[in-house]
Amino acid sequence: MNELIKSRLGGLRKSLEKFSKQMAEFELKSDNIEKFSDMVYSQMKEVGFDKVGKDKAGNVIGVIKGYDSKQDIVMISHVDMQGSAYFKHGIAEAIYAGALIKRALIPLTGDLIVCCVPRAECNDYGIRYIFSDFLKERLPFIKGVILCEPTDFNVYLGHKGRIEYEIVVKGKLGKDFLENRGVNMLGSMFPLINELEKASHTLPTDCELGASSLKIKDVEYQGVMPVKDNKEFKIVVDRAFVPEESSSAILIKAKAIGKNVYKEGPEVEVNTALTKSRIKTYTGLEMVSEKEFKPWKMESHNLLAIDSLEALKENKFNSSIGYWKKIITEGSFTYGKLGIPTIGFGAGAEDFIATPAGKVTLNEIEKAIYGQALIIQKNIGMPTFGWSEDEI
Repeated sequence: MNELIKSRLGGLRKSLEKFSKQMAEFELKSDNIEKFSDMVYSQMKEVGFDKVGKDKAGNVIGVIKGYDSKQDIVMISHVDMQGSAYFKHGIAEAIYAGALIKRALIPLTGDLIVCCVPRAECNDYGIRYIFSDFLKERLPFIKGVILCEPTDFNVYLGHKGRIEYEIVVKGKLGKDFLENRGVNMLGSMFPLINELEKASHTLPTDCELGASSLKIKDVEYQGVMPVKDNKEFKIVVDRAFVPEESSSAILIKAKAIGKNVYKEGPEVEVNTALTKSRIKTYTGLEMVSEKEFKPWKMESHNLLAIDSLEALKENKFNSSIGYWKKIITEGSFTYGKLGIPTIGFGAGAEDFIATPAGKVTLNEIEKAIYGQALIIQKNIGMPTFGWSEDEI
């Protein structure tokens, strides 16, 4: 059977090469996401998906029908609303893994559902909508999720969480601050920035996911000199955190740092408004979505992980269990929120600086497609009872 899968993959090479070139040449921008989604939609139709559609959030969904719909696998790739295109090859991998399953006539006990979801910066509105709409009724029957993200052909099982917040300091900040501009204003911010820098060196570390991090993303000063002493500045913080931490504890700690720095006079608030974002899709749908990603780490003895790793090793993949240290995926929602067994598998290294989209070769994409097909076959493929390729 696996030799049959390999031979069918060879037959898809010309089509895959053409589509990969189209994606590489497509200059993805925030105002042409619809055109890109149309291209993905058309490709799913062209390679023979049984059902293809788009929803109001801009998700593109393709289905390869199995013999039942009670044991489904969902494959997820993403497209960035901001136009970031580092991992576009994951879209090709997902589409052609589905096409390969279809061409090889692999009998499935459930449906294979391939989704290309839109995502804004630090915002996973696409995946949230698809599970509240198209996948809502299927939720009890989903056996697992495959994230088509860079794993260097390993099986990844989790990553750190991420949250954005702002520390707001307002009120009486001292005579020097009120009477001067520029450097003195920054000087009033410096004590807080310095304390945040110190805090960044004492954050917890997870043995698999790596260290938490704290980065200052932006600073903003409001107020017109020199009329009133009610001035205000904001420091926007980008915080990655491990499962041992919680977002609520992080926000409490941030406020405590600010109050300790400015003990007299100014008021210190931690504004979590940045953790929510109002999104309007190209379809006209308006949503308010959280800008917080939960950390997640699935057990390595989960059956989906065990079976997937076994299928890869049986077919000469030098794969092992791993975890993302930098990027954030939809696993924060599928496993972190919903508890659906979730793994990641794909071509390319996680460090997009080392392997941007254009640097992932066609051979590597083909290898990822083959590996994903093996994972699907292992998890929802029907037993073939020793049939050989000639008998099929």
